[in-house]
Amino acid sequence: MNGFAGGPDAGGLRAAVAAMGASFDAEVLERTRLLYAPHVRAARPDQRVIADIAYGADPRQKLDLYLPARPSGPALVFVPGGGFTGGDKNGDGTFYGNLGRYFAGHGMLTAVINYRLSPAHPWPAGSEDVAGAVAWVRAHAGDHGGSGRTFLMGQSAGAAHAAGFLFNDAFHAEGGPGIDAAVLMSGIYRVGAGSPPHVRAYFGGDEAAFAERSPIAHAGRSRVPLMLCLAEFDPAPLAAPSFELAQSVTMRDGRSPHFAWFAGHNHVSTVMSLGTPQEDVGNALRDFLERQR
Repeated sequence: MNGFAGGPDAGGLRAAVAAMGASFDAEVLERTRLLYAPHVRAARPDQRVIADIAYGADPRQKLDLYLPARPSGPALVFVPGGGFTGGDKNGDGTFYGNLGRYFAGHGMLTAVINYRLSPAHPWPAGSEDVAGAVAWVRAHAGDHGGSGRTFLMGQSAGAAHAAGFLFNDAFHAEGGPGIDAAVLMSGIYRVGAGSPPHVRAYFGGDEAAFAERSPIAHAGRSRVPLMLCLAEFDPAPLAAPSFELAQSVTMRDGRSPHFAWFAGHNHVSTVMSLGTPQEDVGNALRDFLERQR
């Protein structure tokens, strides 16, 4: 997606992100937060959230459920990033809550989840937790007005966990993953000896197991409609896996998957821009999901 859409402040946001360059670290994360936070729209009074719903026994196995004002649409399960060793479903008090409100505001019952973290909980804890959260949402969406269709979205480490669950039928209940469409944003889908320490902290130290534990190794088994996303300013190690997965899915299906390349965005601005004047990411995600209803 090479185009750019948005309101009067969108060009300034795009220029500020471009000035940070194709890098990602704690400083870029904080600078991007400070850039987008003033543009996040306040919660509407008719939007409700039920926080810290347990989908498992571990303290980290909780989700926040954002309810649309007029329930009857699909459910969306969002798996946030955090480098496998950190992250929280609303740790900064702004952006993942904003994501939940954004999609709820567009008619989707939205669950933003926490999951167990490495190194205390290495592979396959993340994929197991996605499975647990999906199972909870499918069992309870109807209680909150969900329509029965379930979408899955993950970003960064969350995309790796989502892909690990989605592609590997070892994590599925009888009958398949229970997912009607999925969005994977800037994830790591293959681990190797050269992977950074925080990635190997999750996937483990046994190099002989890396291939089997890599989500891409199981991509050939999935037929769930898929949207792959990356950002113009994703660093190369965070961008290349999406191209590799796109190639694998293309060879699997005989045609390319839905692929979105977001101009003027970095590794986290794609998620942080939802509901701000920079509307390109939100429009593209909603367009894909609307066509899966």
